[in-house]
Amino acid sequence: SAKIMMMDLPYSVEELVEATKDVVRDSGLPSCYIRPIAYFGYGEMGLNTLPCSVDVAIACWPWGAYLGDEAVTKGVRMKTSSWQRHEHNTMPPASKTTGNYVNSSLAKVEALKAGYDEAVMLNPQGLVSECTGENIFVARNGRLVTPPVSAGALEGITQSTVVAIAADHGYEVIVDDLARSDLYIAEEMFVCGTAAEVSAVNSVDDRTIPCPGVMTSAIAADYARCVRGELDKYSHWVELVK
Repeated sequence: SAKIMMMDLPYSVEELVEATKDVVRDSGLPSCYIRPIAYFGYGEMGLNTLPCSVDVAIACWPWGAYLGDEAVTKGVRMKTSSWQRHEHNTMPPASKTTGNYVNSSLAKVEALKAGYDEAVMLNPQGLVSECTGENIFVARNGRLVTPPVSAGALEGITQSTVVAIAADHGYEVIVDDLARSDLYIAEEMFVCGTAAEVSAVNSVDDRTIPCPGVMTSAIAADYARCVRGELDKYSHWVELVK
C-alpha cells in the first residue's frame, strides 16, 4: 500500500512489529483489534504530498464479532450494492488507502439501512469484487472460488491465510471471476477479513445459501484457533506478546 501511494516508510517491518507488540502489551487487553496507519504529516498544504513527512500511528481496542456473534454459525445476510467497486485507474483497490473506504462506507450504510448485514460490491464490468471490508469465497462443484485482484478484490492477508488453511484440509481453491448469479447458486459461501475473521453467508439478495457449510465450518474453526495461538502448526504466523 505504501509503495503504491509513494510513501517512504521511516520504519522497517521489524520495527513496526515491535511497536505493535508494545501497544498491545501496554493496553493490557486480552484480545483486541490492531489498527496501524501510515499518513502524510507536516509539509505543504495542498494535494502535493512529496514535501510531506511520513508518520505512523498504531492503535488497538476491544472489538467483538464484526458481523455479529452468530455470523459463523448462522451466517450473515447480504445484498448487492448499487455502489460499484472503483476502477484500478481511479483509486487502486490493491492499496489499503483510507480514501478507498469511502466507497466501502457508502455500500455498508446502504446495506444496513436496507436491513442487511453486509454488501457485495461489483466492479464496473459487473463481476464480483469483494465486500466492504472482506474477501469473498464461494463453494462451487466441491471447490472454493475467490475473485481475482483484477476484479478489484484486495489481496488480503486473511485471504491468503484462509487459502493455506483450506489447502491443509484438502480443499482446492481457485482464483477466478464470479458473476453475481454465481453467488445465488453457491453450495456454500463465506467472507473473511481481519475484523470479520471467517463468517458464513446465509443469503445474497434474498437467495438462500446453505449455511453453515462443511468447508466454511472447518476453515472458520481453524482460523479462530490459529489467530489465538491455539494451533501449533500455524505458530509461525503468530507473534507472542508477553
